[in-house]
Amino acid sequence: MKPVAFPTTTGELSQTQLAAPHKPNDKALKAAREFESMLLRHVLESMQKASHVGGSESKSSTAYQSMAVEALADGVERGGGLGLADLIAKTLESEVTGRAR
Repeated sequence: MKPVAFPTTTGELSQTQLAAPHKPNDKALKAAREFESMLLRHVLESMQKASHVGGSESKSSTAYQSMAVEALADGVERGGGLGLADLIAKTLESEVTGRAR
């Protein structure tokens, strides 16, 4: 079976840019990963609270649910996150370099 070839528009991109995608610097990437981590934990905590609206819960149940949210968030982070960190880092870096010009 022959692989499918997709047309590309490379008018604006140089061969160097196509060969090696730009990797954001470590500082921007670290900040982006920390932001993604905070966002993920906030979303999971909000989901947990929304799923128990109007229900009565014991303190131990709430503690276990909080631990489950933390474990899930840690697992997602170890698995590579949501994929937002790289995009945020590239955007952050381009904003900084754009303002420096």
